[in-house]
Amino acid sequence: MWAIGWVLHQLPRDPLHLFDGNAFYPYRYSLAYSEHLFVPSLQAAPVAWLTGNLVLAHNVVCLLTLATAGLGMYLLAREVTGSGAGAFAAGVLYAFHTWNVNELIRLQILSNQWFPFMVLGLLRYFRRPGWRPALGAAGAYAAQSLSCMYWSLYAPLLVGPAIAVLAWRKRMGWRPIATLVAAFVPAAALTVLFAWPYVVNGRTLGFARGLPDPVGLDRYLDVLPGNLLYEAWLGIANTNQDAAHFLGFTAMALAVVGAGWGRFREGESRAPWIALAVAGLLLGLGPRVLVYGRDLVPGPYALLFEYLPGFHGVRYPERFALFAVLGLGPLVAAGVARVGPLATRLGGIAVGLVLFLEHLSIPLPLVPIATGDQVPAVHRWLGRQPDVQVVAEVPSARYLMERLDAEPMYLSTVHWKRTVQGFTGYFPPAYHFTRWRLFHFPAPESLDFLERFGVDTVVVHPGADGSAPALPASLRTEGPFPGGHVVVRLPGGGVPTFALTPGPPVGASVDPAGWTLQASQPGARLAVDGDRRTVWGTGKAAQQRGDFYRIGFPRRTAVARVSIAVARGEEFPMRVKLLGEDAQRGWEEIPFDEAAAYDRLMAMLLHRPREAALELDLLPPRTLTGLRLRVEETDAFSMPWNVPELRVFEPPAR
Repeated sequence: MWAIGWVLHQLPRDPLHLFDGNAFYPYRYSLAYSEHLFVPSLQAAPVAWLTGNLVLAHNVVCLLTLATAGLGMYLLAREVTGSGAGAFAAGVLYAFHTWNVNELIRLQILSNQWFPFMVLGLLRYFRRPGWRPALGAAGAYAAQSLSCMYWSLYAPLLVGPAIAVLAWRKRMGWRPIATLVAAFVPAAALTVLFAWPYVVNGRTLGFARGLPDPVGLDRYLDVLPGNLLYEAWLGIANTNQDAAHFLGFTAMALAVVGAGWGRFREGESRAPWIALAVAGLLLGLGPRVLVYGRDLVPGPYALLFEYLPGFHGVRYPERFALFAVLGLGPLVAAGVARVGPLATRLGGIAVGLVLFLEHLSIPLPLVPIATGDQVPAVHRWLGRQPDVQVVAEVPSARYLMERLDAEPMYLSTVHWKRTVQGFTGYFPPAYHFTRWRLFHFPAPESLDFLERFGVDTVVVHPGADGSAPALPASLRTEGPFPGGHVVVRLPGGGVPTFALTPGPPVGASVDPAGWTLQASQPGARLAVDGDRRTVWGTGKAAQQRGDFYRIGFPRRTAVARVSIAVARGEEFPMRVKLLGEDAQRGWEEIPFDEAAAYDRLMAMLLHRPREAALELDLLPPRTLTGLRLRVEETDAFSMPWNVPELRVFEPPAR
């Protein structure tokens, strides 16, 4: 809803900065941290502008998307088989199959309705070349690509082979192909234009993902919780990663009939639909073919991940399963057309009803979202204050509770001020550091950080009983507002003041080859192996008082700096102490400028995130036989401590 609201807010005002969303201050291109939802936003525009209700607009677009998906498959299947009854059944399957119902909570993924129109346009073009079907196919390509960046990545993998197969089957010369390509050029150019902010974010902020986990083939026999017919005797899968992909027994039986004996129009073949269904199924399994936990063979997705641009930014390969359903639809229609009693209008409706019931999962959990007068008054007040530039909301949740930042992000659609919070697919590098400081509001270190970060307004939520929060008398406050909110005004200027200044000069990095290592968790060598992809740390567990990492030097070593790399701005040590070992004095704490170290980390997260590290400078340098990093205090923020690389630097040569 935030993305829809931002697109509709920004498009008529400053379209050249469409991707510079108000969330995740101070970063640019924040709309490109997840899906921009451009086409769904245009679909939502009439409802949003008439009612001002983004919740209603979102829900209307969800229903419209399902209806459009069913219509698209109906037209495509009827084009291929000539059977209205079979096409109706295929449309019901494409709109309401289990995986699509699972994606109702992700409008961008649900917005797959343009794929059937795209294929339909190509079929019609190769049957009778002309600008109308060419532009129809290209328009569907643009609508699909600008609905969801996942689909913009997958669409060429469908269109390219489809054009090649159709051109080969129709023995078509180069001129019609050139006309079709010309029609697709503007659509491709628009897609590249919208993809560019994602490319920039990937390069500058390091947004990328590792090779994803495989998805078991048995997920195609799993249903969603609450499945009306099969919950009691089929498996129940997750609702996000490794989700249910149940295709339905009726659909599979009809597809088998369609693949073997189905009725297709003259000149149409079942082979491309079988190939598409099989390709979608295999690609959706991810990098390995997994069946009931048994790893069988490599999957074709691993090749896409390795060799095609963009796939390092993809989280879930199982979304390729949509292509399996896209190929299955015409086969189901052909199967219905073959079975005489089902090929009637009444038979098609009956089959469609059975298909719908096989995938129906009820009740669908819904959560009410504040709209209109239900929105807290403080947010409307913020929209009327011209001097409010950057807003934060407290209390802030602990680590791994980022989803709770979705609410302040949504409520920012009331005032459109810049906000430090938000929920998305990729979080910017300084996000968790910011939330750590915000979590401890109104501690002095939190207030100091927020002022220097540029935050000028903090919305303090009421207590659980609705009472206004107790705050230090020294703070400048507004309110309480209806509902119990209080606003704290800070002298932040809307611009971060964390400058990336060079630290004290250091010499060469000390070779870790001869070090002896000990740590509170196994795998200490992973932090000094020269590979940032390997990590030592607490894993998913929160760092606790007493967690440590110890280095023993093979000889007395002069130390000027200890540098603890921070992967993607996450999971740095929060309350760390540095201890040194000397042959004469034993272990003793080595003081360092803690405030300066964390300030420099914040500056690096903002300006050079790929090199971000917590750098502990020893002033003056010491000659030591060992070092120990120790978490001195358990922080309630509950963040893990994971170290991709740890380096020790000597003093500079004289």
